[in-house]
Amino acid sequence: MTWLAFALSLLAFACFGFATDDHHHRLTGRRLAPDSKLRWQAYAWFALMGAFGTAVASRGWAFGPVLWLGAVMLSAGIVFLSLNLRPQRGRGTRQ
Repeated sequence: MTWLAFALSLLAFACFGFATDDHHHRLTGRRLAPDSKLRWQAYAWFALMGAFGTAVASRGWAFGPVLWLGAVMLSAGIVFLSLNLRPQRGRGTRQ
């Protein structure tokens, strides 16, 4: 259950990143529609709520929120680094 909380929080921040216009355009090559943006954000919030529920179910109310916060912070860092430090497609390589 701990890994499920981490996976759901990772999915949530990936959805938040995909809901951003710049990241969506870099990953897909097209602009994001406003209704699609709201849909991606809703998916992300549902995944965060699911991660919280699984963390509490896994560790109880004493340590579940602590586990959730740790998973959220680690997931946010991983997604941030992977979206911002990844080489962009379509550009030539430096020599």
